[in-house]
Amino acid sequence: MSDYSSENIREIYERHFVTVYRVCFMYLRNVHDTEDAVHNTFMKLIEKQKRFESTEHEKAWLIRVSQNVCKNMLRANSRRRESPTGDIAVNDSSAVSDVMIELSALPDELKVPVYLFYCDGYNSKEIGSMLHISASAVRSRLQKARERLKEHLGSERSIV
Repeated sequence: MSDYSSENIREIYERHFVTVYRVCFMYLRNVHDTEDAVHNTFMKLIEKQKRFESTEHEKAWLIRVSQNVCKNMLRANSRRRESPTGDIAVNDSSAVSDVMIELSALPDELKVPVYLFYCDGYNSKEIGSMLHISASAVRSRLQKARERLKEHLGSERSIV
């Protein structure tokens, strides 16, 4: 039996759904699997009865759990996913698809800081706190990610 009220769960879900969905989609690149991973992530929150000091800690925990859920799903499937362009409609699909494919191919230690910095707007100090690394390590990882993306996408495209 859960100590969370349905209203409390709804608030947490509404507050963090978009972030959890984006993290899961970066890993799984498939809408249906992403939806399953999001569901499983929030179920783990309910099962663990986790309490947090702040919404930032809550968000950091959900990001970490969503990463683990996705990794477990990928291991279970042990097959490479198709390109995400079949599951999402995007304006200028070629450029966005190329960036998303390359971004999803980055190692986790680079992918997560890029997402938190560019998609969620956190600064390097906040990201460092969430990931338990220094702000300078975050900046270094962002630079490495930009270099890899530039290398793989070519210099003709403007990268983050």
